[in-house]
Amino acid sequence: MVATIKVTRNQTVSNLIGTSMLLKAKFLVLSTVFFYTGLALAADRPKIPAPEVDLKLTQGISVEQFFGARTQNEQCQKELNQKQTQYNADKKEVQSLISQHAQASVIDNAEGKMQQSRLLLLKKVQECGPCATQDLEKKTVTTNKKEYWYLTDGSCFIGSGLSQSTLNTYFDRAVARLKNITKYPAKRGGFNALLEFNEIDMETGALLPPVEKVESNPFYAFIGVRGPVALGIPVGFWYIFKNDLIEKESGDLKEFVIRFESVKKPANFPTPDLKIQSASGKLSATMQRELTLVQGMWYVNNRGYFRYYTAADFGISIPFAIDFALNTLLDTLVTLKEDSVSLD
Repeated sequence: MVATIKVTRNQTVSNLIGTSMLLKAKFLVLSTVFFYTGLALAADRPKIPAPEVDLKLTQGISVEQFFGARTQNEQCQKELNQKQTQYNADKKEVQSLISQHAQASVIDNAEGKMQQSRLLLLKKVQECGPCATQDLEKKTVTTNKKEYWYLTDGSCFIGSGLSQSTLNTYFDRAVARLKNITKYPAKRGGFNALLEFNEIDMETGALLPPVEKVESNPFYAFIGVRGPVALGIPVGFWYIFKNDLIEKESGDLKEFVIRFESVKKPANFPTPDLKIQSASGKLSATMQRELTLVQGMWYVNNRGYFRYYTAADFGISIPFAIDFALNTLLDTLVTLKEDSVSLD
C-alpha cells in the first residue's frame, strides 16, 4: 500500500515536470513566432532607397536618355517656357511690391497670383521639364496599429550639354544649399512647403539659432511642413528627425547624401505653434499634427542629378492629398535646382 502511494506520487511529480516543460516549450515557440512576426511586420515598412539614380522613374534607361526624350516634345517645351516666363514675372512683381512697402492686401493678392502661376509651371515641368516624380505610392502596414504610409520620389537632371566645371559648380551650390539651415523654411526665402526648420538640442529640447552651414554630423532638427487644407484650415505637420550627412568622391564623381529618419521628441519639447507667413508678413493658423514615423533622402551628384525621397505614416488615409504631396515634392526639387543655377 505504501509502495503504491510512492509510485503514484512519483508519477504525479513526473507528470507535473513534463507538463511544465511542455508549457515552457510552447511559450518559447510562441514567443519566437511573435518575435519573428514582429520583425516581418516591421520589415514591411518602407525603406530608404539606395543613394543612386532612380531607375524606376527612368524605366531602366539613363537620366540623359529619359530627360532628353522629354525635351523632344516641342509644343510642351514652348508651353513650359511660357509658364516659366509668367512665373518669373509674377515673382518679380511680388518682390517689387515688398520693396515698395505696398499695402499688405496688395502684396498678398500678388502672391496668390504667383502661387497659381507656380502650380501651372510645375504641371508643365512634370510633363516635359527637367524634373519628374514617380506616382505617389501608398502602403498600409499593420504593426500594433495600422500605419498609412505615403511615399514620394522625384528627380531632376540638368546635366545635358554642360561642361564638367559648370556641373561641379552646380553641385557645390546644391550641397551648400542643403547644409544651410538658414535657407530651409519659406519665411527665410527657402522651400515653399517648410513652415519651420531648426536644429534642436535633444537633451534640453531647445531650438538652436539657424546657421548658414551645419557643422554637426549627424544633426537633429525640428521641422514644420505645410499640408493640405482640411475643413477649411491648412494642416501643419511636424516632427523631430535625425540627419546623417554622407559625402563621397570616386574619381571625378562627387556625391552628397542626406538620410533622415524621425526620432522620439525630447520629453520637455513643447507643442509648436506652426504659422503660415504670407509675403506681406501676415500670419495664419494651421491645424497641427505630429508625425512619429518619417524617413527620407536627398541625393545629388556632380553629373547634374538631384533626387528627393520621402515617406511618412500619416496615421489616416488621406487620398485627397495626393496631388498636394506630389506638387510639394516637385516644388522642393525645382527650388533646389533653381537655387543651384540661379547665379548664372
